[in-house]
Amino acid sequence: MTQEQLAYIVDRSPRTIMYNENDGQHPSLNTFYQMVTMFDISVDQYFYPAHNSDSSRRKRIDAMLNSLDEKDLQVVEAMIQALKNVRETEAG
Repeated sequence: MTQEQLAYIVDRSPRTIMYNENDGQHPSLNTFYQMVTMFDISVDQYFYPAHNSDSSRRKRIDAMLNSLDEKDLQVVEAMIQALKNVRETEAG
């Protein structure tokens, strides 16, 4: 998507989008909300930067988790819990 296309969608000027993207200027809360919901981006990285990892694998997994429904998330949660249980058993 081009800056011009995004600007049209969020009702901002292309120059504003360019400044947000390239110059590090922060968008308005309304524009921020529109973009994170449109692109399905977790806002945790913006509001809790200390909790974020620079791991590209973690980011890919997070993006995949966002695409799952509740039933799929239950399966993933059970798998993670099983892995944790195995580690605790091996360590103990």
